[in-house]
Amino acid sequence: MGVQEQPYHHGNLKQALLDTALEHLTLHGPDKVSLRALARDVGVSQTAPYRHFEDKTALLAALATEGFRRLYDASNSVIKADSTVASALQMSGKAYIHFALDNPELYRLMFGPMLSPDDDFPELEEAGGNAFNVIVSLVQRGIETGEFVDKDPLLVANSTWAMVHGISSLMLDRRFDCVEGGISESVLDESLDIILLGLQVR
Repeated sequence: MGVQEQPYHHGNLKQALLDTALEHLTLHGPDKVSLRALARDVGVSQTAPYRHFEDKTALLAALATEGFRRLYDASNSVIKADSTVASALQMSGKAYIHFALDNPELYRLMFGPMLSPDDDFPELEEAGGNAFNVIVSLVQRGIETGEFVDKDPLLVANSTWAMVHGISSLMLDRRFDCVEGGISESVLDESLDIILLGLQVR
């Protein structure tokens, strides 16, 4: 018995495929995501997903794009207008780490080897840039207000991102489990404090 296609309205099928792909990614990781399985679970013909995604790489790029948009929302939404830049950067960094912990497979896809920086996906590049610019903007603001050392904002942002990303990856891979006491919420706060010490004017 063949697959019965669902009467999706224009524009709805792509989102349904992305939603289902995110479920597959969360449950099984990127290796197990396939257009054929998506078509089956959404209830459309096996050729239908190809109207929206050229191949699996294009589908994974769309998922990563959504991931970076969510990361931007998570790290930007916690910034309060009346907080110091240091406090805002710490809250944003903490939100970044918790996003990674709450979305491990999506986070690994966003930064993992399955998508190359050389791939031509403009929406993915834009979404990734917007997420990174949350850090850049805060660093730039901190330099302008005199809270942070007067260094190249991009260099400072890259260094800050590297440390926050490193903490996220180590926590995801449970590398802190071998450290006495692990890493609690309070230790995480202290780790972010140490990062800020290198930025603040003293």
